[in-house]
Amino acid sequence: MLTRVLSLALWKASALVLAAFLLGVAAGALYVSGRHAGEQTAAKTVEKVATQAVTTADTAQVKQLRQQLATAKTEAAEFQRQLQEAARANPAPTACRLPDGLRDDLNR
Repeated sequence: MLTRVLSLALWKASALVLAAFLLGVAAGALYVSGRHAGEQTAAKTVEKVATQAVTTADTAQVKQLRQQLATAKTEAAEFQRQLQEAARANPAPTACRLPDGLRDDLNR
């Protein structure tokens, strides 16, 4: 009778130990999957913020480059106007002009 009670108690104890082990394994797996999901969420958040920061920086840089382009176009148009004006200008009378050699020396 005693062996029968011990074997029954041993069987129950083994079942409880096995159940506790399986419960621990399940809890560990749940913890790891939750941690992994948290890491993925954090990585997605970081990626999203970085993408927005890069987009904002790119937008600012594009705006700056467009301003520089507009300034360069304005300067080019002014230079073109000056060239056209110089092409249409009448040369000064020869009496008012400097000799070519002196003019070249002054321009150096």
